[in-house]
Amino acid sequence: MSVRSFVREFPVVHLAIGVVGNVIFFVGSVLFIWSWSEQIAVWLFIVGSFGMMLGAIGQAFYIHERHRLNGAPGERPAGVATRN
Repeated sequence: MSVRSFVREFPVVHLAIGVVGNVIFFVGSVLFIWSWSEQIAVWLFIVGSFGMMLGAIGQAFYIHERHRLNGAPGERPAGVATRN
């Protein structure tokens, strides 16, 4: 399975990665409240940010691929005849 087909076939994976990244980012943010947990907070902040970025990039590729195959929203896909 190619990366392109994976991106097209499993958009929920990108959403899940983004959601997990958001949760980790949030937990890391809360841990900044206490000085004893700042080191953990920094790493959770970094890991969560990376997860959010991966989720957003995957979603962008999915939308791009969907538009490439089906046309942009409101546009007729190439090769589809119009009825008059």
